[in-house]
Amino acid sequence: MEKSSIVHTRVSPDVKKECEVIFDKLGITTSYAISLFLNQVSLRKGIPFEISLPDSDNLVDFAIGISTVDSKAPSDKAKKLLGLFQEGVIDLETYEFAIRRMYQNV
Repeated sequence: MEKSSIVHTRVSPDVKKECEVIFDKLGITTSYAISLFLNQVSLRKGIPFEISLPDSDNLVDFAIGISTVDSKAPSDKAKKLLGLFQEGVIDLETYEFAIRRMYQNV
């Protein structure tokens, strides 16, 4: 039996950076975190956490929540993005990305 195998995967550079910061705080490497995940899948014979679609009734509340800063009302730009999300023009991931970019320097 081989001692190790190589796993290649593609992820968003932003997600990779965010995860690396978290892993660094935990004192582990990205490689070790992936090994932990794969070992848990093997042990549990499935994904080691719940995967579900968000409750559509709560999506708008969530969207409004992430578009506010310090409990202030959403800005006009955030309201426009929220409208696009509610109309189905953009999905939740795109909406959240745009809101985070908008407020990253606030």
